[in-house]
Amino acid sequence: MTAVSRAEVEQAVTSAKTSYERVLRIGALLSVATKEPAIIVGGSAIEVYLTGSYVSGDIDVVVDRRSEAIKVVESWGFVRAGRIWWHEDWKIEIDLLRSPYTGSREHLQTIQTPYGPVLLAAIEDLIVKRLAELKHWQNLPAREEDLMKQAELLAVEYAGRLDEGYLDALARRYDTADVLAALRRRVGTRLPGVEPAIDRRE
Repeated sequence: MTAVSRAEVEQAVTSAKTSYERVLRIGALLSVATKEPAIIVGGSAIEVYLTGSYVSGDIDVVVDRRSEAIKVVESWGFVRAGRIWWHEDWKIEIDLLRSPYTGSREHLQTIQTPYGPVLLAAIEDLIVKRLAELKHWQNLPAREEDLMKQAELLAVEYAGRLDEGYLDALARRYDTADVLAALRRRVGTRLPGVEPAIDRRE
């Protein structure tokens, strides 16, 4: 491990201008501390891609050596609370997910921060996994609409960058081809390309 002090993390967290910058900085510092690339996934990744239009309640991160990552976050003052780690002073919740990343590593996005690079889950993975949760999990109607809305926002914002072949293959794997078709009807298949919302730098 590489020592990253609690004071360094606190400075990074408190100086972040937005919640998604905070997500990126925690991910980057965790990567530095463990010498392994941390991958921001789930709602946290969606929050970054949508630059705060959607806000996640925690930081979901896949780490290769979870035991070392646990030591790192605990040295920063995080306390285990069930399956997550909570920092009372910073009001930050981290969910350290076990490797491997269940998606395409080739489609991961690298974001540069002042504290180093951090990886983001593939946009296609995020879309299909939201659709899979919508279809296969038991959700309240409001939650189902929220999941579809998240997928829709990603599909519209990044229409010009989506790998349609990978998206279709992933939908077949997760048995969500029908829900993906419904999403396309909502947003229009293969919308004209748009500039991505996020810069490659924080």
